[in-house]
Amino acid sequence: MRIAGAHRPIVKPDTDNYIKSTLDGLNGLLWEDDNQIVKIVAEKYYSDHPRVEIEVEEVNEDGNT
Repeated sequence: MRIAGAHRPIVKPDTDNYIKSTLDGLNGLLWEDDNQIVKIVAEKYYSDHPRVEIEVEEVNEDGNT
């Protein structure tokens, strides 16, 4: 049931800890500084293949992708 997504992990590490360390690690690689990020959607699931998946879209000055 966990792998099927019926149960979601509510144990450590916290989702926000994953986010912070990942964003900091990508500074200078995908963006100059993570203060440029304007939107984050994060979810935590049980998995047989633990990983972090990242999707990046560039936003222009008008706020459009």
